[in-house]
Amino acid sequence: MEVLKEQLTALDDKFKRALADYQNQEKRHASQKSVFIKFANETLLEKIIPILDDLERAQSHLNDTGLGHVIKQFHLVLSGEGISVIESDNADFDPATMDCAEVVAGEKDKVVKTLALGYRLYDKVLRPAKVEVGNGVANEDPAKRDNTNNEVKP
Repeated sequence: MEVLKEQLTALDDKFKRALADYQNQEKRHASQKSVFIKFANETLLEKIIPILDDLERAQSHLNDTGLGHVIKQFHLVLSGEGISVIESDNADFDPATMDCAEVVAGEKDKVVKTLALGYRLYDKVLRPAKVEVGNGVANEDPAKRDNTNNEVKP
């Protein structure tokens, strides 16, 4: 009788461990599935963003009301899919979210100009922003330059 009780207790422990392992596996599977669904459109969105860039470049030259409306709709659709713009203008340079295209005169390690917008898909960087970063040298006024010996006048 005592041996049967020990075997029953051992089997009960094994059953509880197996059940806990199964429940943990179900949770992991559900979590992986939700991440997969969340990022399923990533490749498509990466292909669409350059088209949006082209539309925005065209808008900067044409200044067309209809095209502006289409661009706004485009942004609304993208934001509905979890896309957000990486804010880079006048921000501290962040190599995780920005690509430095050029170092120019300006406040050290600050973004002087954004050349191409960067985008996030939820918390993942989809495309880093292409920026110009300041090197710590202030812009000098060309009118103050003495052209005879290239020295700056006081």
